[in-house]
Amino acid sequence: MSPLERLLAEGIPTRPPPATPLPRRVPPGHQWTPAEQEAHWQALCQAVGATNEQRPRLRLAPAA
Repeated sequence: MSPLERLLAEGIPTRPPPATPLPRRVPPGHQWTPAEQEAHWQALCQAVGATNEQRPRLRLAPAA
């Protein structure tokens, strides 16, 4: 087998098919409740080891 024939016989690498997207766990437009926000903040603080941090309050920009 010649070098050209070996080259032509090689498989051509291709991309794998795209992954199937996971279904959304939260419906679009879902607004978090204050209890969900607080639970999420506590989980974040625990994950980074800052259990005594206060959750920042939302500051809205004044209307122009």
